[in-house]
Amino acid sequence: MAIIGENFPMTRQARKEELTRIKTGEHVSTKKVPGKGMRPVYRIPLEYLSYNPYNTRFLSQAKTLERRFGQELSDENPNHIAEIEKFIWNEKIDSNKSTIDSLIKHGQLEAGVVTADGIILAGNRRFRLLNEIIRYPDKYSNQRTGIVGLDCFEAVILDDEALSKKEIIKYESFYQFGIEDKVEYNPIQKYVAAKDQKDLGFTEQEIADNFITISKGKSKEVEKWLTVFELMNEYLDYIEESGIYTALEGREEAFLNLNTLLKSYRPGGSKSGRVWWTYDEHDLSALKLVFFDYIRLNIPTHDFRIFKDIFSDESQWKNFERNVSDIVSDENNKVKSFDEYRNNNPDEDEITISRIRQNDYRENVKEGLNRLYGIENARIKSIEAQERPLDILNSIKQKLTKLEEAMENNPDAEIFMTEEFYEAVNEVRKRIGKIKQEID
Repeated sequence: MAIIGENFPMTRQARKEELTRIKTGEHVSTKKVPGKGMRPVYRIPLEYLSYNPYNTRFLSQAKTLERRFGQELSDENPNHIAEIEKFIWNEKIDSNKSTIDSLIKHGQLEAGVVTADGIILAGNRRFRLLNEIIRYPDKYSNQRTGIVGLDCFEAVILDDEALSKKEIIKYESFYQFGIEDKVEYNPIQKYVAAKDQKDLGFTEQEIADNFITISKGKSKEVEKWLTVFELMNEYLDYIEESGIYTALEGREEAFLNLNTLLKSYRPGGSKSGRVWWTYDEHDLSALKLVFFDYIRLNIPTHDFRIFKDIFSDESQWKNFERNVSDIVSDENNKVKSFDEYRNNNPDEDEITISRIRQNDYRENVKEGLNRLYGIENARIKSIEAQERPLDILNSIKQKLTKLEEAMENNPDAEIFMTEEFYEAVNEVRKRIGKIKQEID
């Protein structure tokens, strides 16, 4: 029986010696391992194995846990393993009982894959639930015979010598996302994993291949993940929860919207939102912070596309941005630092402390921020309802008149000489031509 702090986890060297011995015995079945063909499957006592701390399905939790320990997680450290077991259990807490029932009734239906020194590459959750059953047999079965045989994990033991962290991540990522995306996963994990793999020396294409079922093998998709992850880290710095990646959960769509909008407003972008005023990087930074304030609020009914419409009107945007800033910077609305919350909640983990802190922020600002959002949403809907096609054309005529006046007053302005300006003029010309064809 694998008991944390007693005989579990064993050192890598001790595990390797036991697995080498097991491989001299009989195997129970075979399993096809990508890139390695059919391989024998062995029954391995649970205490001879350990979790992969950086499994991509719970990577955000692992990275968050690093903040507490101040070091990378280890498959040999009992304290780290105890925490890993907690978040594997909580990952799919609603389905744990049914999976345990299936293991007791049918046994382990799918073999896992482990390294030569006993790190689990495929099957961490099954391994966790097998440990649960064996440690608490009376809780899951009335008869002791009901769990006979579940004290072992059935798995392929790779022949390779001890794998490096990079090699472990490559194998594990491919087993999770390179063959078949069998179960739902937390979408934030892929962003954390992509950056982790990039830092280890993987190229964007290699990362895409590791995550082929969700990247479709496209390096451009990985490039987007890395860019969005930069925004996510900026957000965590902004809310003073750097490294608490679990604080990103449920917020992916908002970051994707923000990334698309910022990209469209920068040189080479599509100018999404029809912005006719001269903004600069300071204005885009303000836009980003407003996004962050509302992302932190985490209201499911909020449509972040509204900020594109507000930003299109300079005076309206400046007023809105100032009002949002006044609310979030009000001393009465600020929350204490993460470390202060931890001191006040010494028995809680980082994930819970972050949740408590963000709930406090939400209670402080939600009335004010929701009121501003509601006012702008109603204003935009009213404008959209009132705008008739002729009104829209007249508005375009007025803006073109302003453009002509600007060009007459300063014909040598650098903006008029840029490729971006030329492309925008050409786009307007093509669209007007298309409309003219429709009515001719």
